[in-house]
Amino acid sequence: MRKILGHFQCWLFFYYFSLITSQQNHAQARCASYKKKQMTKKILIILIIGLIAIISCKKEKKSQISDAEIWKLGWRMIASSMDENYELANQQFDSLANFSDQIDKQYLITGLKAKNEIGKNEEIIEILKNQKEEILQQICNRGFLSQFEPCSGVPIENAENKELQNEIMKMYVDDQAVRGNLMEDIISKYNIDKSEITKDGGVTVDERNRNRLKEIFKEFGFPNSKLIGKDAMQGIFFIIQHSDGDKEWQKSQLSNIEKAVENGDMDGQKYAYLYDRIKINSGEKQLYGTQFAKVDPINKTVELADTENIENLDNRRMKVGMMPIKMYKEYMLKNL
Repeated sequence: MRKILGHFQCWLFFYYFSLITSQQNHAQARCASYKKKQMTKKILIILIIGLIAIISCKKEKKSQISDAEIWKLGWRMIASSMDENYELANQQFDSLANFSDQIDKQYLITGLKAKNEIGKNEEIIEILKNQKEEILQQICNRGFLSQFEPCSGVPIENAENKELQNEIMKMYVDDQAVRGNLMEDIISKYNIDKSEITKDGGVTVDERNRNRLKEIFKEFGFPNSKLIGKDAMQGIFFIIQHSDGDKEWQKSQLSNIEKAVENGDMDGQKYAYLYDRIKINSGEKQLYGTQFAKVDPINKTVELADTENIENLDNRRMKVGMMPIKMYKEYMLKNL
C-alpha cells in the first residue's frame, strides 16, 4: 500500500511539475507573443510617424518657395505666353502648380491657355475638375475653355441690365480704339458693329464717355458686376482712368474703385493705376510705379515718375497683383 501510495505521490509530483512547466511555457509563449505584438505595434507606429514626416516634408518643401518667388514665376509664365512661347509657359505653370496648391486666377488662365495651345487637353480637363465652382464661373467664359466638359453646364455671367452693359461696352471699345487697341474678342463677344466704332479723336471720346458715365452713376449709382458684368466694370475703370479732363471727378471715383476691388468686381491693379494717376496729376509721388516720367522710343529708355519708398516698390506691386517693376519696364520698351 505504501508502495502504491509512493508511486501515486511520485506521479502526482510529476503531474504538477509538468503542469507548472507547461503553464510556464505557455506564459513564456504568451509573453513572447505579447512582446511580438508590442514590437509590431512599435514598428507600425514608427512607420506611421515616418509617413507623416515624409508627407509633412513634402508639404514643407512645397511651401519652401516664398510668395515673392511664386509671384515672379507666375509673371515669367505670363511673359512667356505673351511671347507665344507656350512650351516654356506650360513648364512654368507646372512648376507653379508644384509649389502652390492655390493658383492665382490670372496665372491659372494663362497656364491653361498655354496647355491649350500645345494640345494638352487631358491635363486641362484634370485641372478644371479640381477647381471650385466659383473659379469655374470666372474662367469658363473664356472661349478656349468653354469646349471642355468640366465647363459645360457652368452658368455664364448674366448681367441684370443687358442694355446698360452693351452701352458701356461700346464706350469701352471706343476708349481703346482711339488708343490703337481694337479689341476683336470683345467686339465679337458683344456683337458690336465695327462701323460704329470711333477710332479717332481721343479727347472727344474721353469727354463724351466721361459725361455719359456721370449720367449713368446718377441714375444707377456706381455699378457692380452683377448689374453689368465684369467686362463692363473694366470698361468703367478705363473711362475713369482716362478722365484727366476732369481731375476732380476722376479723384472722387477712387473710393468707388477701392470698394469695387474689395467686392471682387475689379482686381487690385485697377486701384493701383488710378491711385498713381491721381497722385501724379496732383504733383505728388506715386506708390505703385505705374506712371512714367519719360518714355523714349528712339533710345528705348523709360523712366518712372517720382515714386514713394522705391525700395519696397515690388512688395507693394505684388500685394495688388501687378508684375515686377523690372518686367513692367521691359514690357513698356517692347511695346514702344
